[in-house]
Amino acid sequence: MTAAIPADLESSPLFAPLAGRPELVELAHACELHRATAGEVVVSEGTEGDTMYVIIRGRVRVEKRTPSHDTYTVTFLEAGSFFGEVALFSRDRRSATCVAESECDFVVISRERFEAFGDRYAQAGLLLTRRIASHLAARLLSANDDIITLFSALVEEIEGSVLR
Repeated sequence: MTAAIPADLESSPLFAPLAGRPELVELAHACELHRATAGEVVVSEGTEGDTMYVIIRGRVRVEKRTPSHDTYTVTFLEAGSFFGEVALFSRDRRSATCVAESECDFVVISRERFEAFGDRYAQAGLLLTRRIASHLAARLLSANDDIITLFSALVEEIEGSVLR
């Protein structure tokens, strides 16, 4: 661990409630730093992952593949954001590709180390797990809204073509 990791974690809204607490320093010991160059694929959709990334510096593009293997940009993430959090709880495959738009620095934690941290510091582990769950719930609600919008547009398109 470098001395910067605790401060790096504190800069992320996810970890802000642990700012100044010894648990954050312990969590920092479980983390590693990773640097990516502009254009580098950090995680690939469909691959198995076991790490979460917290963006310390830079910008990341999140992409998905269509059934015809085209890619489209879902969103951009900036410093303080995180991705790959599902891998802390599940062995499922990555749901998106994340590409460094610029040179990026990340704090990275593995599932194994996150679980060990939660076992040792149950209250802090539960707090982080709840914050991640809240983030995932918000993304799910947003995805549901997107599905309804797309479905409505499809129905309008079909109805319009039937009436022509």
